[in-house]
Amino acid sequence: MQVDLNLVKKYNVPGPRYTSYPPATEFSEQFSVRNLLAQIRANNQTERDLSLYFHVPFCQSLCWYCGCTTVITTQQSQSARYLTYLKKELALMAPLLNPRRKVVQLHFGGGTPTFLTPIEIRALGKMIHSQFAFARDAEAGVEIDPRHLTRDHLTALREIGFNRASIGVQDNNPIVQKAIHRIQPYALTKTTVDWICAAGFSSLNIDLIYGLPYQTP
Repeated sequence: MQVDLNLVKKYNVPGPRYTSYPPATEFSEQFSVRNLLAQIRANNQTERDLSLYFHVPFCQSLCWYCGCTTVITTQQSQSARYLTYLKKELALMAPLLNPRRKVVQLHFGGGTPTFLTPIEIRALGKMIHSQFAFARDAEAGVEIDPRHLTRDHLTALREIGFNRASIGVQDNNPIVQKAIHRIQPYALTKTTVDWICAAGFSSLNIDLIYGLPYQTP
């Protein structure tokens, strides 16, 4: 594999993380609830398909490269409380959307979605499916941390319709892993891949990051 260093230099500049539209740098408290409701009503006229994202912010430890919204905790009770509020949010927002609009994409991100127990994953799936109609070919993807995963997690995810998994790896070099405070042996990653394939996921993504400490060009 060859790396175009000129391309690296071109984009090696400070900038906001572009994970949504509009990006977080454009968020403003001046955009009121009334504005939001007006935008939803206008968007409903298109009857376009829907994509849903659910953020599970909890992590048992902090990866030092991470810029995501996270809550560092080892208290499992946090997730149960969070699901209570997600249920309330769903009850508020789902009725505002045109019921003829089908969900074609669902994503659980984080944080660590598998911080949730398998029972909690099933409960969240039940909440979502009770409020929205899904297309038959909908893609449902979940971010997975191999360090916090059991086969029961994967079974629960498949039961509620997930067919795509994204594994956080970042780098297999133990020196780099120590520098970013994320120890994940290669054998653990391989076992996770085997479990995901055996569970019947049709799509698998592996996240790698270039530019971490001790990496070379």
